[in-house]
Amino acid sequence: MKQIKYSILIVVGFTINTAIFSQQEPKVNPENMVGIMMYDSDEVIKKIKVKKEPKRTNVLKSISVYNNKINEIKIFNYLTFNNVKTFISKKINEAKLTGDYRSMRDAQLKVQEMLDPIRSKIKVQDSILNENLEKELTPKEYKNWTKYRKSQIQKLKPKTPQRPKTQYLPQNQRRGYGRGTNRRRY
Repeated sequence: MKQIKYSILIVVGFTINTAIFSQQEPKVNPENMVGIMMYDSDEVIKKIKVKKEPKRTNVLKSISVYNNKINEIKIFNYLTFNNVKTFISKKINEAKLTGDYRSMRDAQLKVQEMLDPIRSKIKVQDSILNENLEKELTPKEYKNWTKYRKSQIQKLKPKTPQRPKTQYLPQNQRRGYGRGTNRRRY
């Protein structure tokens, strides 16, 4: 019976230690840094609520042209994206080993410099798509399009890592000297 208790205690101890101490390296996605988005045309039609057929075909055509141009940009700059990914992972590992994270600011500036030409091409394509859709859509539909686009941009932004929540109790409650009905009298 004692062996079972100790084995369970050891297994629980190892799982807690690995959960607490295993911090994953952040996933680096240069395509998200640049703002590359590929729109699903059916989902866009559904979200912006286009009902008339000629307008629907024009919107589908505009989105497919945009997706093709973005795909060309992505393929053409594959080497740059790969270089950025290796550069960032190298700098992260370097900073972890030395404990000096000040060099990460210089790395961030260098990455921005590497990605700025691609970002400008993406912005040009975005503006072309927005102009085409603004001509085709009603103001209400265009408003739905901008809402949808903002939500998609928000999805690209990295999320902050979740830390395990520790339960905070005031010091007097931790010792059992709580106020009110929780007081113990002996």
